[in-house]
Amino acid sequence: MNILFFNRSFYPDLEATGQFLTELCEDLKKYGHNVTVIAGKSYHVKDKKKSFIVTHDEYKSISILRVLGTSFPKRFLFFRLINLGFYFLFAFIAGFCVKNKPDVVVAQTDPPVMGLLGYFFSKWYKAKFIYSYKDIYPEIGIVTGRLRNPLLNFLLDKINRFSCKNADKIICLGEDMKKIILVKNENPEKIEIVYDWADTDVLHPVPLNENLFRKKYNLDNKFLIMYSGNIGLTQGLEDIVKVADRLKENEDIQFLLVGEGASKKKLQDDVKRLVLSNVVFLPYQPKKELSHSLSAPNLHLITLQQGLAGLVVPSKIYGILSCGRPFIAWIEEKSEIFNIVNKYNCGIVVPPGNIEKMVEAILWAVSHPDKLEKMGVNSRNAALNNFDRRVSTTKFNKIISGMKN
Repeated sequence: MNILFFNRSFYPDLEATGQFLTELCEDLKKYGHNVTVIAGKSYHVKDKKKSFIVTHDEYKSISILRVLGTSFPKRFLFFRLINLGFYFLFAFIAGFCVKNKPDVVVAQTDPPVMGLLGYFFSKWYKAKFIYSYKDIYPEIGIVTGRLRNPLLNFLLDKINRFSCKNADKIICLGEDMKKIILVKNENPEKIEIVYDWADTDVLHPVPLNENLFRKKYNLDNKFLIMYSGNIGLTQGLEDIVKVADRLKENEDIQFLLVGEGASKKKLQDDVKRLVLSNVVFLPYQPKKELSHSLSAPNLHLITLQQGLAGLVVPSKIYGILSCGRPFIAWIEEKSEIFNIVNKYNCGIVVPPGNIEKMVEAILWAVSHPDKLEKMGVNSRNAALNNFDRRVSTTKFNKIISGMKN
């Protein structure tokens, strides 16, 4: 089958949505499909090629239509809207440049209005339409306080509901997200859950005493607490700085924030203002070194702002599980991650924003290395049996293969 994807982020982008889509497309090629992706320019990886409105590219036999776009700082809403608006406009133009007439059109939610293009081109090419949720707008923007314009929120909600109603299939990331989507679309038979994943062959545990990442940054004698991923607007990471401030007298505990995002500069300013030597920032790590970096901490951090459960599922959990590490999830109990902790005993859950409980949980973890080790073993087993790349991409392939006209 010929499959057309719309999503701003794709290889060589370092953002999670782009990496997951890249791996999904690689596997769909192995299953015998022809795959085309209409993607934008990376915010993080510089492209030295001359840019046109639509540039034809290829990666592992995947056809890429790379569209021109802006890369203004995402921490400013106005600039973010400009970035996404240009991608939407030029992706619409690129939709007419597809070489292989698609049998299935898949629109993901980066940006959150892509369902309109997915629907339009499914009608244009007489193809099936899949609406694939990675997050849910305008709800995320309302909860985070970033979207305050009632008209904009109204339009985003209408677009979302329209996309749901007209999709042949809806794909989401977990049971908590499915419950929210059911409010927008009353047909549960259209909704399929496909978890994000980790490639357990590539991401594997590295013992702490053999870990090159710890040695490189002189962390061998530290109880390392790591946040790795998008340092964005939905994670509530400003509270982590407050926790680090509470624990700054404990010289054995080191916080490490790895990644990029709209909130990084503000957090760096907060750390500088509080003169915290126990908080260090690093950029995204190369993919080939992720086994060492994700295996490096004694404890990972997974955070999500209050009210966002079901609107987004932090994908970082799957790499953490694959590398066999325990974690503290600063997250609501109704979330998908709480369900994973409860089912597999691989982490600790703390109510979002509760500084006291987080400090208590960290100090408990420091004094119970044996229990952390057991959680790490449980994490790896959960990844192997339930959240491996092959499990999820196989399910996605079955959904697509069952949609022939």
